[in-house]
Amino acid sequence: MQRVGVVGAGLRGLVTAKTLLGEGHEVVVFEKEAEPGGVWARSRRYPRVTTQNPRDTYAFSDFPMPVSYPEWPTGEQVQAYLSAYADRFGVTPRLRLGTRVDEAREREDAPGWTVRTTRVEGPGAGERATEHFDFLVVCNGVFSAPHVPPLPGREAFEAAGGRVLHTTEFRDEASVEGKRVVVVGYAKSACDVAAVAADRARECTLLYRRPHWKMLKRWFGAVPLRWGLPPRPAESLFRYRRPAGLERALHTAGRPLVWLFWRGVELHLRRAQRLGAGGLVPGDRVEQVVSCALSLETDGFFAGVRSGRLRAVRGEPARFVEGGVELASGERLEADVVVFGTGFRQEVPFLAEPARSRLVDGEGVFRLYRNILPPDVPRLAFIGYNSSLYSQLTAEVGARWLAEHLRGALSLPTAEEMHREIRERWEWIRRERPRGAVAGTCVVPLTFHYLGDLLRDMGARTVRSRNVLAEFLLPVDPSLYADLAAELEGKRERPGPAKVWAGRV
Repeated sequence: MQRVGVVGAGLRGLVTAKTLLGEGHEVVVFEKEAEPGGVWARSRRYPRVTTQNPRDTYAFSDFPMPVSYPEWPTGEQVQAYLSAYADRFGVTPRLRLGTRVDEAREREDAPGWTVRTTRVEGPGAGERATEHFDFLVVCNGVFSAPHVPPLPGREAFEAAGGRVLHTTEFRDEASVEGKRVVVVGYAKSACDVAAVAADRARECTLLYRRPHWKMLKRWFGAVPLRWGLPPRPAESLFRYRRPAGLERALHTAGRPLVWLFWRGVELHLRRAQRLGAGGLVPGDRVEQVVSCALSLETDGFFAGVRSGRLRAVRGEPARFVEGGVELASGERLEADVVVFGTGFRQEVPFLAEPARSRLVDGEGVFRLYRNILPPDVPRLAFIGYNSSLYSQLTAEVGARWLAEHLRGALSLPTAEEMHREIRERWEWIRRERPRGAVAGTCVVPLTFHYLGDLLRDMGARTVRSRNVLAEFLLPVDPSLYADLAAELEGKRERPGPAKVWAGRV
């Protein structure tokens, strides 16, 4: 048994804690917010936010979402589900809510980590504490540090009564009642907030650099997304760096068919969303931009643009000015409130040197084997830096992979071999899928190839059901992975001493 510190109580931190508790480890979870849930916590979610995944595909394998939830659960429902998950599996007593991790530093006197924290909410606010752990798992997620461009003129704009927010800070739609609102961005959060603001504001403008393709909730107006574009067949239409079988055929002799398929997808999206009428036809090919940034269409967004109720302006914000924002083109947009849906920075500010420099390269790319383990930093792991369109599933299988590592049950390559694999994968991503790089933390669109690697490392079945064809063709079913721990336990001989690798267990 080891004492494990977990940073973050979003879905990734909760499933990591649940998995490691089940292995007998002593686990402490630090979360700066007042409740678990990560981006779904009430202090971070914006009004009317819903999942991008249908209910049954956004659940953990052994804890389905309530059948009373709608097809696209709300942010409040997801947070309630995650809290119930923590209660069900004994994670709740291990949570240190309202506690910020200030520093995590490698110990000098023993293997492990020293973690310094500050209580930021609730009783004892301001209190500081220091604790020691044998192992540290970072689960702060890829949406932990909201990014707002440092435009000049902000102080004067706010001093004159203007407000500047990130979408994670927009929590009351009444706050824009009768206001002039500019929303910056084109990802899901920006379009969601713009659609909400357009209903309440005096006027609302979405300012974007370029339009992106957005997926339909229903194909041809009737077929649900999970059936209209099943993930495994869709994944085979993207070129993998080690193709075999059907994929090899599709991307050699079958390339014209693949090309025609994606042009058909684009044509349907253009017609169904009437992109031409709103001037929102993307310039990229849809298959080139499928990544973790791929988003679902926002209800009412395209209709709002076509009707003029929501104005869409293409441009780049240059500075704040009195009463609004000036673009690089010189055009000015009047605004009382500016909301940035400009994404997040990937940061681990609490991780002390020299560990941080051994973890992140000069381009800001995280050097993680299997997106989990840094070869050069002992007793440290990351869960959630394998972001996907099925993040709960990649996090859950990743947490099980980590548990097997802590048990000493994985036969891992040498640090040199890990570095080679990390380097080759990153070079391939930059060459083939530059739009989906995301500091190396995204496994889309090849999610099931990634899951297959984790499962093979553990000696588990890569096909989780008895019907190979049905599993390939049908929507994702997380429950197929519910027996993973039992499968591994059944294969395992009586455990011996943990295998030591590069100074860590």
